[in-house]
Amino acid sequence: MKLRPTFYYAFLTFVFAALLVSCGSSEEHEQLTIPQPTPAAKKGSDIPDEVNKLLTMHTCLGCHRLDKKLIGPAYKDIATRGYTAEEMVYLMQVPQPKNWPDYPPMASMSFVAEGDLLAIAEWITEIPVE
Repeated sequence: MKLRPTFYYAFLTFVFAALLVSCGSSEEHEQLTIPQPTPAAKKGSDIPDEVNKLLTMHTCLGCHRLDKKLIGPAYKDIATRGYTAEEMVYLMQVPQPKNWPDYPPMASMSFVAEGDLLAIAEWITEIPVE
């Protein structure tokens, strides 16, 4: 009588395996791919690549855009103030909230290398003002 349950389980295993094989397809299935969003054309395409890398690396783009008000003023608005590059570097290191009362105070960028700040400031001074 012990042979009977063993035969029963073996038979069920065989039937189950046959079902699995018969349900499979010999055709290759197409892989479902989730389309990746393509990066939109840079809205700030007027920003040179080297400056854009600095702005991204130092998180400036989290608060500022070329021509759009965010948390901080737009770079074009800063350019209209007529600051020299050296003045801008100082104001980035030691922000003066009274200069921009309509915006929250800027965090000090004193941890950023002065050369990087100067490159950003020089670019801002070169932005054409309308």
